[in-house]
Amino acid sequence: MFHIRQHTLRNSTKSYQYLLRSWIHDNIEHPSAGLIIIGNEILKARVKDTNSHYACDLLYKCGVKVQKISVISDDVEEIKKEIKKFSKNYTHVITSGGIGPTHDDVTYEGLAKAFDDSLHYHSRLVEIIKDKFDVKNPTSPNYKMAYIPTKASLIFGKEDNLRYPCITLENVYIFPGSPIFFEKSFGILCKQLFLTNKSFAKDEIYLNAKEELFANTLTILSNKFPNVSFGSYPVNNNSYYKAFITIESDNIEETEKAKQQLCNLIGSDLLVKNDNNPHIDSLTKYKNFLQKCEESYVYEETLECLMKFYHHQPEKIVIYFDGSTESQIVIYFAYLANTILDVDNKLQIICAKLSPQNDKQLIEDIVKRYNLNIYMLESDLSNDIKKLNTVKPQLEILLVGTEEKKLRETLGYHSKNDQAIGQLKISNPLHRWTQEDIRVFARFLLLPFT
Repeated sequence: MFHIRQHTLRNSTKSYQYLLRSWIHDNIEHPSAGLIIIGNEILKARVKDTNSHYACDLLYKCGVKVQKISVISDDVEEIKKEIKKFSKNYTHVITSGGIGPTHDDVTYEGLAKAFDDSLHYHSRLVEIIKDKFDVKNPTSPNYKMAYIPTKASLIFGKEDNLRYPCITLENVYIFPGSPIFFEKSFGILCKQLFLTNKSFAKDEIYLNAKEELFANTLTILSNKFPNVSFGSYPVNNNSYYKAFITIESDNIEETEKAKQQLCNLIGSDLLVKNDNNPHIDSLTKYKNFLQKCEESYVYEETLECLMKFYHHQPEKIVIYFDGSTESQIVIYFAYLANTILDVDNKLQIICAKLSPQNDKQLIEDIVKRYNLNIYMLESDLSNDIKKLNTVKPQLEILLVGTEEKKLRETLGYHSKNDQAIGQLKISNPLHRWTQEDIRVFARFLLLPFT
């Protein structure tokens, strides 16, 4: 009896210790993740890796701390060693690439070797490749995508809405390398697989100063707050600030305390108010602007104009975006009009070719912020709009913010009587705005402009 009780007590103690460790992990530590990007094409700069950036963004939102990103070649032994090492060091291991039908797609082989497993043709995957991918030839190389480790499992998502599942073994999750397929698969499965009850307590401050002016301050505070992470980032071509600092920890109170001390040490004269989300609570912000504005009629007139357009024919309107402050203001007012009118349609935008002023990041930010449908121009505006007319015949109005002289040069029309391109009527909601009107409005709402 004594031995039985002793054995029971020992097992109970082990269970308690396990539960205690689990509780500590679940309530204090963030789960960790290691990303393995597989592909010779990445190492040789033939393809740009965007998958790690996409994954890090979603994992951060799920409360998972990415601790390492490794880029390796299509080599079985290297894949095996990296998976084995990452699996021991991190809560989750996520791989991208090397699961296609060609000779150098060897991720599954490396995965099997990492866990002393063998490969087999998974019957469900064979059926998927046969039916959903319409592969009729039984010797097709495509069936290589069904040749996975014996112990591996398939994850399709809660609604079974993936054509090809995520393959998982132990704490390793295998995703495709093509950004199109990676983003779809990872976007669907990320919360299901990795969502935690934790979040990162993060804040930011913006400064009209270069980094060397506050570098010593950050050193002092990083020693004083060892559990707080400070990040300093220089910024070029911004009208409002020259750098920003991120303050992050696992605790809201600690982040706030560190931020307050940082602001006190830096001084209010260098701090800049910044709004990265002018679209959030946009109507309240706009009303506050009008209250403080001495001459508000030009802004009110613009909003009324756009509300008339979008009230009657939202699907017939497209906005020309060239990266200028004016075109961003037109998008903002169109968004505001749609918010007031509670219009469901996405704003439609045609975007000029990339240039120093109209860079890719600015376009991505604008599209994400205002939830836009965007059409990228391939050549000159006039020809591309005529092409757009055939794809979107319902379009009738082109909203622009560009001044008339510059617009004529861009569109290639010379007569002031020309007010259309093909079937699109040109309208400039800002035609009565002065440069001061533009400067004041952009400054108040802190719209990004160069």
